[in-house]
Amino acid sequence: MADAQGLNIRRRTLLSAGLAAGTLVSTGLFGPAASAAAPTGVKSNGFNEAGLPINGGHGGAWSVAPTGFAGVSAHGRAGTTGGAGGRLVHANTPEDLRQFAKSAEPLVVILHGELLFTQYEKLTVTSNKSFLGAGEGAAVVNAGFKLVNVSNVVFRNFTVRDSYIPGDFAGKRPDNDRDGIQVDTSTHIWVDHMHFTRLGDGLVDIRKDCDNVTLSWNVFSDHNKALGEGWTQNVVTRLTLHHNWIRNTHQRNASLDNTAASHVYNNYLENISSYGMLGRNAALLLVEGNYFRDVRNPLHHQGPGGALAARNNVFDECTGNVGEERGGAFNPPYSYSLAPTKALPSLVRAFGGPLGGTEPALRKVITVALDGTGDFASIRAAIGAVPANNPAAVTVLVHPGIYHEPAVIWGDRRNITLAGATGNAEDVILSNSEGVTLLVAADGSALRDLTITSDIPQSGHVLLITGRGVTRSNVTVLNGTTG
Repeated sequence: MADAQGLNIRRRTLLSAGLAAGTLVSTGLFGPAASAAAPTGVKSNGFNEAGLPINGGHGGAWSVAPTGFAGVSAHGRAGTTGGAGGRLVHANTPEDLRQFAKSAEPLVVILHGELLFTQYEKLTVTSNKSFLGAGEGAAVVNAGFKLVNVSNVVFRNFTVRDSYIPGDFAGKRPDNDRDGIQVDTSTHIWVDHMHFTRLGDGLVDIRKDCDNVTLSWNVFSDHNKALGEGWTQNVVTRLTLHHNWIRNTHQRNASLDNTAASHVYNNYLENISSYGMLGRNAALLLVEGNYFRDVRNPLHHQGPGGALAARNNVFDECTGNVGEERGGAFNPPYSYSLAPTKALPSLVRAFGGPLGGTEPALRKVITVALDGTGDFASIRAAIGAVPANNPAAVTVLVHPGIYHEPAVIWGDRRNITLAGATGNAEDVILSNSEGVTLLVAADGSALRDLTITSDIPQSGHVLLITGRGVTRSNVTVLNGTTG
């Protein structure tokens, strides 16, 4: 349980960000603390044992039960409780987690520390499971989870990270099916206070006629494809996305295809380079009270049929599609509370993701290498490791190779030097299949000892500079122009 001192720290964090005390109260985040007890009639849910600071209520950052479609009665279930009432077990090794995930019995699985898989694998998960990170720092590294034809599964309070295949930013290699969580034809799934970053394919994929899904207070970061739903012509899936923070990603933020109902509220999307929230084909979307900052094509619906209702969203420094409505809204069959939209950046930064937070610490030099010897294997991940509004200069040093990805130095990552490590521009090549290969939006950036090109010759820019005071030294531009 979070003590009063911990809650006061959170209050001070938000007040220092400029939120009035009345605004904080209206969010419901600082109501009287509740115990982490399971819902009536259900035995231990493991929240106390994992040290989760449950404070209850629809507006609470750490709730006892899911808000949204995962909490709705359907398919013979009264909601999503995971392994509550089953045996409580502890995963201290990858083998522990592997065996518990596929066990036939209901389990509450508490993960301890970093579980590093030497070879990537996607763990088979059976029904009636809760996976809870213990306190701060729990992580699953170089692995993911696969749920097929199961029900009643909960994921809370840990990070899934680092299964990225160097050089395969698009996630198209035949051996790259490295999702963080893949859910197929499953019901009553709750993913809450998780962090997904630097994986191989999609961070989370909801596929093939799932239903009753809620993703809440998660962080999706530093990747190509964040969150996809679909892979079906049937219109049955109902899901809720609320209070998620999607940052420094490219596409599927989320991509929602043929959903019977997608309720998207109080999410914060920032620094997105292809498109933000996308409804496709027959999908019905209710998108309300979300904050989009520096997002290209933040809100859109495409394809035949479907509907998009958009209410009280904020578009800050965005370009492209901003949510032309089509069709009518649906009424969510559950109670929920909307936080003030302008409060979302501070709220989600303070409370999103696992305990301990997800924002990086400042460092002077970050290295990128395709052979695994660097801090990261993609330029996007390296830029994501620079804190927002960084107060000091940072050098991102890129080792030799071809980096095939759309790279962006975002406007809130100032004073970054992106440099080749050898001093020879021909050794470090940035390329992309189409469009801009490198966008430099931050003031005071510097480019040095790089080649910036495109896979094929094009008439447009491959290097686009919109920041002020950007300098270049020994930079070669091929197959396109500089703007």
